[in-house]
Amino acid sequence: MITSEVISFFTVLIVAVGVASIIAFLYAMGLRLWYQGATVDASGSPHILTRVGSVLCFTACVFIVLFALWLMIPIFH
Repeated sequence: MITSEVISFFTVLIVAVGVASIIAFLYAMGLRLWYQGATVDASGSPHILTRVGSVLCFTACVFIVLFALWLMIPIFH
């Protein structure tokens, strides 16, 4: 009985740390890409692909957080 509770605890712990790490990585990458998109190259054109990448990273962060909220709030089920 205690063994299954310990296994459940470590499963939740590993998933929580993993998801938090993924969100932190995506947010940091989004900030880095946003900053790189603000610079202009030698020809004077902005880096549009880096801005699109940063928006995708921020969108993924929002999606993960909303999905976690959907899982936690029982009225949505």
